[in-house]
Amino acid sequence: MTMLKSNILRILKLALLGTALCAPAMAQVPVNSGLMISGNCSGCDLSGRDMSRLTLTGADFTNSTFDYADLSGGAFDKSNLSGAQFRRAYLIRTTGNSVNLSRAILSDAMMNEASLSASNLSDTDLRRCDMSGGVFTKSDFSRAQLINASASQADFTEAQFHNAQLDHANLENAIFISAEFRDAQFGHANVSGAIFENADLSGADLSETRGLTQNQLDQACGSHNTKLPTGNKTLRICPKHMLVAASAPEIAVADRTHRRAVFEGVDYGPKLDQLERTRRDLRETLDTIDRAIAALPARGSAATRAELEFSRRQIVKMMDRL
Repeated sequence: MTMLKSNILRILKLALLGTALCAPAMAQVPVNSGLMISGNCSGCDLSGRDMSRLTLTGADFTNSTFDYADLSGGAFDKSNLSGAQFRRAYLIRTTGNSVNLSRAILSDAMMNEASLSASNLSDTDLRRCDMSGGVFTKSDFSRAQLINASASQADFTEAQFHNAQLDHANLENAIFISAEFRDAQFGHANVSGAIFENADLSGADLSETRGLTQNQLDQACGSHNTKLPTGNKTLRICPKHMLVAASAPEIAVADRTHRRAVFEGVDYGPKLDQLERTRRDLRETLDTIDRAIAALPARGSAATRAELEFSRRQIVKMMDRL
């Protein structure tokens, strides 16, 4: 193993003649090495190297360091880069399928127009990373940190963002068709123009997002604990959450019958649509009551306030029973 690592490093030094052996503060000017590497170089320190158009096909570079390195135009198909460090690295227009970047550190990296499909970026640090114009279809960003990241016009079709942190991320005009955001924290992310067609926002916190419109929400679905911005915005409940009520023991038996009936081909769509319309109407009524209470004068309105608050409690009970 030690001999193989030494050989790979020797090849890198020869191919990148003129690059300093110690990591410089910034990557050198690209020399278009076109270097191809396979094998195992786990834990290698390649900081600051100019390795543009580097091909790592099926290579194992776990826990290696690429800080400030230039990997622009590289190809990483089926490579294992888990735990690797790419701080301020240049990964512009890199490509790869089934790349393992779990637990990698890509903070402040440049990934403009990168294409990493069906790849594992779970638990990855992508803070302040520039992913704009990239393609990350079917990739896994579960628990990833995309705080202050830029992903404008990036394609995340069928990607997963379970428990991801997206505070202050720039997601303008990004594509999230059929993406999953279970329990994701959007914080103050900018989602102006983003496409959420068939996206699952179950449990996600969108209460402080910027640029979110009702039209975007109409394309998506969520769960009862999805948090929306204040106002009259609504979100339909994903069918899987209405059909599976395991969290409600008192209707567990009915739920099993319901699921069995669905599997037998019974169409519950119209009833579910009616249920969702009723919920939406009740939420709008609650918003109206809240505005009325807020508009009441401080004095001389105790009776009116008490009546409105009683009506509000009754509506909340009705929603809990639905």
